[in-house]
Amino acid sequence: MSSSEPPPRRSWPRRTLNRLEVDRATFYAVATRYWQFLSGPITLWLVVKYFSPEMQGFYVTFWSVIGLQMFFELAFPQTIVTMTSHLWSKLDLDEDRRLIGDEDSISRLTHLMRISTAMQVGLAVSFGLLAGLFGLWFFADDVAADQLVWRAPWLTLVGLSSCAFALIPFLAVLEGCDQVREIHKLNLVRGIAGSLAVWIAIPLGAALWIPALATAVRLICELGWLLGRYPRFFATFARRPTGASIAWRKEIWPFQSKLMLKGLFNYFNADVMLPVLFRYQDSVVAGQFGLTWNILQSLRGACSSWVRTRTPRFGVLIAERNYQELDRIYFRVGKVAATLMALLGACFLSGVIGLDLIDFRYAHRFLPALPTALLIIGLWAALIIEFQWIYLHAHGKSPYLAISLAGCITSGLVIWGMGIQFGAVGVSAAFLLMHAIVYLPLSTLGWIHLRRDWHRNE
Repeated sequence: MSSSEPPPRRSWPRRTLNRLEVDRATFYAVATRYWQFLSGPITLWLVVKYFSPEMQGFYVTFWSVIGLQMFFELAFPQTIVTMTSHLWSKLDLDEDRRLIGDEDSISRLTHLMRISTAMQVGLAVSFGLLAGLFGLWFFADDVAADQLVWRAPWLTLVGLSSCAFALIPFLAVLEGCDQVREIHKLNLVRGIAGSLAVWIAIPLGAALWIPALATAVRLICELGWLLGRYPRFFATFARRPTGASIAWRKEIWPFQSKLMLKGLFNYFNADVMLPVLFRYQDSVVAGQFGLTWNILQSLRGACSSWVRTRTPRFGVLIAERNYQELDRIYFRVGKVAATLMALLGACFLSGVIGLDLIDFRYAHRFLPALPTALLIIGLWAALIIEFQWIYLHAHGKSPYLAISLAGCITSGLVIWGMGIQFGAVGVSAAFLLMHAIVYLPLSTLGWIHLRRDWHRNE
């Protein structure tokens, strides 16, 4: 072919994906979320068909209480990704996926990985013990507790979740080393395998063993993938580092400690809603909220993938002080994600209203239109706030700690009070109030100020 000839024209699907800023990592991340969205109705149909309303409430609240593990993460995942991405600017992988590059950077990354793994294992054990005991107390207080077999499934779920929890540093360091595409490909395979296992097990009467089964499938997929694809990569970390090391207290702890406190208190921004409804309303209302919230969170997670999959790239650009390219990528993918979230939220709300109008048999298993609309608007605002903090955290800094903690405490109290008084509408209105009216303006002002200050010399 002559060098003067233009390159072949790309197909229209490829051109469309490029306009939407969909690279391979984003494709797999979005495919994972939309697999959850498409497979979700099948799972929900099986849940409402084979579970009683009380069992449905236990089922969704199992997942909510397991979410308490965020209190034990101590911000290790995000810290590892951010710090690894800064080191990655001087590193690479060879054809056998061995870590190569600057020796001091390899030594520092090895030191980071070994410390993180040791601490994560300790945290996983602590989580298993405390979560197991808390669940035995929490669920026993429900009126349906004596009618259901839930104790053994709960303890099994906690044990498997603790094992998966211990693997977090291995996945985080790979993400920081720009293996985002491979990680999201794993997530897609894991999601498909988990859904198939759940669809088979529910009709067979697995009942409240389903969350434990899904977690077991996740664990098997992760272990098989790590051992099968990256054994030489992780062999590097088996050797004691002999060069430069990480000064954890000076280099990492100031950043990690702020992320940790924000992560601990962030539970009160949203995740507390389901336990409040379970405790002060009943398991039926909690089940309605849980199914609706899970779908909306899947939509938000799919949209956030446009920005989240670029996090390691952001870290590299910041290390190179290439702020112009950083902003170009950030604004382009952020606009696409925010627009899609608005469109998908409107479609879901229309579906909820439609099911109610045609008097669909299982329409009562979802929240009514009003609290659903409140949650959608609040989640759109939360998505914009999430993008702003991804941008800031990619710099290895986490400002405004006191304001963030005060906001989380206020949010939890507002959700708690309005949930007791007004039920699902109350918690949804509280979520909207805090995220769209309070957090979004404050977060935007802070983001503008810090971006201007941090990039002033460029």
